[in-house]
Amino acid sequence: MEFLKLDELALNPANYLIGKRSEKPVTHAAFVAQQQSAHYIVSLDEAIKGKTFKASKTDNLDAIKAEVRAAIDAKATKEYVAAPTKPVSKVNDEMVQFALDFANFKTDEAKAKELNKIMAEFDAIDGVESVGDYFSEGLVKLNKIYTTAEILAAVKATAEVLK
Repeated sequence: MEFLKLDELALNPANYLIGKRSEKPVTHAAFVAQQQSAHYIVSLDEAIKGKTFKASKTDNLDAIKAEVRAAIDAKATKEYVAAPTKPVSKVNDEMVQFALDFANFKTDEAKAKELNKIMAEFDAIDGVESVGDYFSEGLVKLNKIYTTAEILAAVKATAEVLK
């Protein structure tokens, strides 16, 4: 049995999980299962990048014609009195931003709870990464060794699409 941290693990050329110091094959059931799950999430994230899953609004030719006509008519009208400019207020802008932040708080809080719930499934990886854990001798193949940062980035990206 070897006590290893994430940076002390590697994949040999055949993709078997090994300890870097001993170069012997190692295994850890929870870590391996979570790495395989992470591989699926990261692969899914890569597959859906740049894809559109929501129907887009179609353009209406008649509406575009009406907009063009209105813009031409507006330019043709002579302006006798200048329109007032909107006053700039730092305090007002801060209050508007505060109101938006306050309104979005519950949504952001719910998103954070959901992400934390999903990431809790990768506690063994986080434990090996931050503290380390005991690995026994055994053969296991992995596609890649993922860090919690890589997993979190993929979870965030896929959670937006999958919701």
